[in-house]
Amino acid sequence: MIKVLLNFINFFRVKNKLRKLKLKFYSEGPINNLGEVSDLDLKKRIVREIIKFNKSCDLSYKNISTNENLKISGLWKELLVRYKKEQLEAYNTGDINKIILLHENMFYNPLIEGLWNYTHLNDLGKNYSSLILFLKDLYLYRIIFRDYSGLSSSNKIKKWGYQHGNDKFHFLDISSKIQKNLISNSLNLLNDKKKFNILEIGGGFGSLAERMFEEERINSYTIVDIPSTLLIAYYYLCSKFGTNTVEILHTSDSIESKFNTKSKKIYLIPSCFFDKVKNYQDFDLLCNFASFSEMSFETIKYYLDNLPSQIKIIISSNSNIPSKIDIYEEVINDEFPIPKNFVLSFSTVQIPFHSNWRYKTKIYTKGNG
Repeated sequence: MIKVLLNFINFFRVKNKLRKLKLKFYSEGPINNLGEVSDLDLKKRIVREIIKFNKSCDLSYKNISTNENLKISGLWKELLVRYKKEQLEAYNTGDINKIILLHENMFYNPLIEGLWNYTHLNDLGKNYSSLILFLKDLYLYRIIFRDYSGLSSSNKIKKWGYQHGNDKFHFLDISSKIQKNLISNSLNLLNDKKKFNILEIGGGFGSLAERMFEEERINSYTIVDIPSTLLIAYYYLCSKFGTNTVEILHTSDSIESKFNTKSKKIYLIPSCFFDKVKNYQDFDLLCNFASFSEMSFETIKYYLDNLPSQIKIIISSNSNIPSKIDIYEEVINDEFPIPKNFVLSFSTVQIPFHSNWRYKTKIYTKGNG
């Protein structure tokens, strides 16, 4: 009853806030047929790669032999069964057109559920309590960065969100833009290099990678993630940068023959092959935003114990309050087994604040030990 009453009050607060901030809701989709898809030939090439991936690397690693700590576990094991059924069924049909429409409507269907802040479109008209949090974070963003410039994405995938003049942004844009600033500023500590290679464990649908890769001083950007999420990121990032720039490597052989951190590329690699990735020594920074705490402690430890040796900075923004989601209890940020040769250089509450109030950002730099 209290939640219902609070949501009713927030309805009026949202209306007032939208007016003060001069924001209007916008929606570019969903699309209903292939005639509405931009660059259809590119999208078909992307989907052919997705189908090829699905044949060689099962979404739950059933046909892959991997280290026990790299098997899908924790919260995502539950979510894979519950929320990825539509995605798996579409891939198994091998129907290129159906898979294209699934990914083109990623902001309108359940495809990115679990990778999203505040509330989903389906609940937008009835969850004003979540919407007011977004508007509060957007207001804070404008205070800190003076305006909304830099929030918009040029990716042509149809989206919905809010608009201020010509600036359009969706619910994850604030997070990915602030995360980009955090990484970019951290790289300033490494004044002995002009080009950098980034390793992100748990990359979501690629919103951060999209922003980081646009920076000239970023050479390669590698995402290690579970297959269901990796394929969403692949479609999203290829839609903007193309299949020559974005590569998804789904076998040991393809990693050994194609993975090259000296190339200006985005690499997407299933987590089951992290044992291959750790042998590449050219990475400068590791980042993890809101996914370590969703893994088991043993998996977190395995990643951190086996980092590529040249990594000099670790950025972790994860839950720091024990939270139980269904049957799974998150591991808090302060308990992560950070390697002893890294020292804590900075910590703060994660921003945007209102959507991430229980999350803590910590930046570690490599010491002399």
